[in-house]
Amino acid sequence: MSLMDDIKTLREKTGAGMMDCKKALTECKNNMEEAVVYLRKKGLAAMAKRADRDTKEGRVVVKTDGTNYAMLYLGCETDFVAKTDGFIKLAEDLTDYVLKHPGVDYNNDEFIKSQIMEQAPKFGENTTFKGAYNWKPADGSVMAYYVHSDNKKASILEMAVTGNVDKTKAAEIARGLAMHTVGMQSGWVKAEDIPQEVIDKELDIYRTQALNEGKPEAAIEKMLPGKVKKFAKENCLLEQGTIKDNKKTVADYLAEESKALGGELKVVRFVRF
Repeated sequence: MSLMDDIKTLREKTGAGMMDCKKALTECKNNMEEAVVYLRKKGLAAMAKRADRDTKEGRVVVKTDGTNYAMLYLGCETDFVAKTDGFIKLAEDLTDYVLKHPGVDYNNDEFIKSQIMEQAPKFGENTTFKGAYNWKPADGSVMAYYVHSDNKKASILEMAVTGNVDKTKAAEIARGLAMHTVGMQSGWVKAEDIPQEVIDKELDIYRTQALNEGKPEAAIEKMLPGKVKKFAKENCLLEQGTIKDNKKTVADYLAEESKALGGELKVVRFVRF
């Protein structure tokens, strides 16, 4: 192969510029593998300079093998990069990896880290692993997912099913609820799931606002339970109004569907990006 052919091959492998590839091959005496390492080191140094840049864009991917459900969120700086073929492929490949490797600490997984380090220089942006899940439904449960059309928001939801209920119908209901959690930005299944530290923080904010408005402390304390209920209604799936009828809660909707199907439908858990 000629030098130009080697440069072309190295550019395809690394995404680096022509002059950088030429220099790498010269420095490494035309050894392709050493040149790739040379450019990776140079690329990683460049990425380190970008490491403090916000990655508010990205892509969420969900995949299932019929048993397990994997969801991954890969972040980048701009919507432009998030829509490139290379970034999409990396997100897809990493989700495949997560699906095949349940029970792994994905945040500290060396394979995931190495893949991002290898591919990120091609994107020219800070690229970050935002998180991943691999869930398997329990016996008697159905699991469904929803990915929004912009590929930036998604959810996986598990629902326990008891009685002689059509599992296909139950899965449709579960998918609708997964869509609901994305659209309504649900935080928890029910009020009891809200961490105490979250409640304490919300109450502290309310107390401060009320005191600044000149409300007496005794009156403020009496209003706190109502504030907790309101927070739960706004943030907990079962207490939120349904998308089609906000006067009917999701809990009411599930009760109606359970009765119609001759069994019981109960949301076990969900996770949302």
